[in-house]
Amino acid sequence: MTMIRLSGSHLYAARVLVGLSREEVAERAGLCRHSIRKWETSSHAIPGAMYGHLCRVVDILENEGARFSCAGVYLERHGPAQCLNGQGHTSQ
Repeated sequence: MTMIRLSGSHLYAARVLVGLSREEVAERAGLCRHSIRKWETSSHAIPGAMYGHLCRVVDILENEGARFSCAGVYLERHGPAQCLNGQGHTSQ
């Protein structure tokens, strides 16, 4: 797993890029969808006590092809790459 500072907008961008709903991510991670929503809408870093839960979510998103970087989030799949920065804007 990549170790960079993640924001809620990074988690949201990754989830949208891989095409999963909050419910799907929550179910696969064994978490409540309200936790996913809270993280995605937060401008703060994820609390340290939630580190294990966050790792499960990031692993799911990375297994679906999301890649996190300092520049934002991009989708690594066959075909042209799509990139969303931390603000949810697409760039090539």
